[in-house]
Amino acid sequence: MTFAPVGWKTSSRNDALPRRLTSACLILILGSLAVASCGGAVTTPSDDSGAQLDGLVDEYIALRSQRTNDWSTEALRERGTPDFSAERFAARVQPQRDLLARVEAVDPEELTLPEQTDRQVMIALLESNIYDAERQRAWETQPLRYVPVRQISGLFEAISSAAAGTGGEGATAESDSDRAAVLLSAIPAALEQGRSNLGRPPERTTREAIYQTVAMVEVVRNGLPALSALSDEAATAGAEALAALESYLDFLEADLLPRSDGSWAIGREHYDYTLKHRWLMEEDADDIIAIGREVFERTVAEAQEVAERIAPGKHWVEVYEELKKDHPTADGLKRAYQEQMDAAKAFVIEQKILTLPAGEEVITVDTPPAQRRSSPFGTFDSVGPEDDDLQGRLVLTPIEEGLTPEQHEARLSAHHSAWVPIIAVHEAYPGHHSHALKMYENPRRLRHYVNEAIFSEGWGLFTEQLMFEEGFLQGDDVKLTQLRNRLWRAARVILDASLHTGQMTFDEAVDFLVEEIRFDRVAAELEVGMYTDRPTYFLGYLIGMVKIEQMREEWIAKYGEPEEPRELYDALLTIGALPPTLVRAELLAR
Repeated sequence: MTFAPVGWKTSSRNDALPRRLTSACLILILGSLAVASCGGAVTTPSDDSGAQLDGLVDEYIALRSQRTNDWSTEALRERGTPDFSAERFAARVQPQRDLLARVEAVDPEELTLPEQTDRQVMIALLESNIYDAERQRAWETQPLRYVPVRQISGLFEAISSAAAGTGGEGATAESDSDRAAVLLSAIPAALEQGRSNLGRPPERTTREAIYQTVAMVEVVRNGLPALSALSDEAATAGAEALAALESYLDFLEADLLPRSDGSWAIGREHYDYTLKHRWLMEEDADDIIAIGREVFERTVAEAQEVAERIAPGKHWVEVYEELKKDHPTADGLKRAYQEQMDAAKAFVIEQKILTLPAGEEVITVDTPPAQRRSSPFGTFDSVGPEDDDLQGRLVLTPIEEGLTPEQHEARLSAHHSAWVPIIAVHEAYPGHHSHALKMYENPRRLRHYVNEAIFSEGWGLFTEQLMFEEGFLQGDDVKLTQLRNRLWRAARVILDASLHTGQMTFDEAVDFLVEEIRFDRVAAELEVGMYTDRPTYFLGYLIGMVKIEQMREEWIAKYGEPEEPRELYDALLTIGALPPTLVRAELLAR
């Protein structure tokens, strides 16, 4: 999740990557099925049907793991090199088709309400995965798919940590040598597949692949001495991988880029399919744009009202830019965030907003050097379902040396004093970290792995308003910052849906951010680039927040104001990060 001008992301340790090196949420794609059964009476469950469904959930989780671990050491030992052929992609879809048929065959009338929900989510996930795979043709359009960026970064970070004696338990020269040899040996053949498979991808996709490949060339080149110290096999594999990456970079620049004229827009039909079948929404793209515009206009008015209280007569953007001058020092950056997260945690506990498990915590750490170029501000590393601890990490990119005074100030102003407490709330308490902890309390295993943006990101944005209502967030400077963030999220709704349905060009979207929210143009281009890469994802913040607000109103109308906030929010978050329609059905049934 991006939550600074550019570069902030939220990740979850849900995949088989090194826990400190994940840099983006793995978003599971949800698909279709009407939800009429959710709101109806729950029939007497059948133990046989429930057990059958549980087995299918386990199969789905295993299948998902196989899809995301092409570059794992175990997979590479088994296959040698990932297979990126069209035949392999088609073969991958078939197990999903088979599993979908078996999930649909389970009679929902013989399931409890939570089991019915799981069945619907399973159908949604599988249907949407199949639909997307058939249309994306990733082997032809995604040149970066052939470069294991995370795995390369993680490998050399682990080697560096082990050499420095900071790698922790299990970080041995022998294990690093083996992993290096296995991973690096697979790269040349994978890149050769890319040269053969790629057709006419979007220009932006190719340029991003060039950018990332340049970075990986530097990582491997700089890491060759460390590989030589491990073993001859690792050193040889590293040299061959470096040569292959350099050759692939030449191919990207000289061959692929000139013919990269494909469209990144998924089109109205695909967009509306995603809203209806993945998120089970009644709204289509035009409805979504209308919601975004209504919230945008209302938020502009609210922001101007707050700005008038701070500096009468000035535009809200001028006031916001002025308050950004109040920020921590570079040396005090981690401390500032940690203090606010600790304070937010204490407040959540004292005011009984959520029930938190014993032993959980959030700490601040530095972004690994290999990731700082692609993450100039930071990430949030959330607890994953297979982790053996309850620790979240706010991963902050240090303000590096060598910046000009203007660059140094600009980087620090992104962490201004009114921003820090909002991030503490959004990411940690009662935001994403707290939500992850509550999800894992649900006995339904599927809920531990499904993390739909329309609920999870919606909850993060919702908590910013919630903590104003409860009294933790205070002051007009913080309120203006919160409204600016909401305005930004409303813009995302307008731009994302407009871009992918042909109602706005890339440059028009950039101009909107520059003119309406006063983004720096370079930052605006990076922001819009994310919308082109991840269609519909960024709707989740605002649309999810609106849906959660509606759920809260309905719950209070049905059950009355809770004596303690956690009576409502514990129940809400424990359901999981599912499409809001399904969350609502379970919440109101309680």
